[in-house]
Amino acid sequence: MRRIPILPPELNIEHPWNNEEFETINLGTINLIGLPGLRTLSIESFFPVRPYPFAKDKRMAWSYVQFFRKWREKRVPLRVIITDNDERELLNMPCTIDNFVHGPDRSGDIRYSLEVKEFKFVRVT
Repeated sequence: MRRIPILPPELNIEHPWNNEEFETINLGTINLIGLPGLRTLSIESFFPVRPYPFAKDKRMAWSYVQFFRKWREKRVPLRVIITDNDERELLNMPCTIDNFVHGPDRSGDIRYSLEVKEFKFVRVT
């Protein structure tokens, strides 16, 4: 298990819904309620190159970059678990890495943005 070392100030989880609009002769546009879409999560923060006292995990920056690259190349879903300060689970979601952008800043820390999308396991019978 890996912890993101520096948490961003906000985490926004998108919960899309697949509604469809149709044009009708008598009513104009109507909205049909669909099924839930795939949740997405975007994170922007940095991986530290030195052991900051406020970091949640003490591994160094490039080990995180290698971790995300490895799992993306393996084409295997990850599981994102987010808890609050009391360790109550807020999100437990299998996901795929849709985008991972990273690069060093002036201090040498690795700034990154990570976008993940919910993955639903499908059983084919």
